[in-house]
Amino acid sequence: MGKKLLFGLGALVAGAGVAAAVTKKLTNEQKDKLAMKLDEAVLNGREKALKYNQYMQDYLEDKGIDSLKDKVVSRADELKNDQAVKEAFSSLKQATADLKERLEATKDKFEDLAQEDSADDWNDDIVIDGRSAFGEAKDQPYERPTETFYPHNN
Repeated sequence: MGKKLLFGLGALVAGAGVAAAVTKKLTNEQKDKLAMKLDEAVLNGREKALKYNQYMQDYLEDKGIDSLKDKVVSRADELKNDQAVKEAFSSLKQATADLKERLEATKDKFEDLAQEDSADDWNDDIVIDGRSAFGEAKDQPYERPTETFYPHNN
């Protein structure tokens, strides 16, 4: 049912594209005939779409929604009473509690460190003296001189 609907809509779109390309090369009389055929095809497509929509609505009223709802509710009840799910939830709760304890302990450690150290200890800056750093680099001999590979050395 769905494939036929998609195929019909695809054919309709393809027909509209071809019609637009062909209308540039047609006379006024031919354009009128083509427009009438195109309008007829669009109306037929709409009628088919409405018919398939009605089929779907009838199916959902007869079988779909109530049975689907019952299946979902029964499956949810089964999962709710399943031992593996209960164990998974209890494991998750335990892991969450353990993580919360570890975070609180770490928070306490950082607060203790912050109280022990002064503000100056936390703001140590790294200062590099550029003259001494580059001076030492100049004093070091090169391990390998620069080699030119292309063009060849003569």
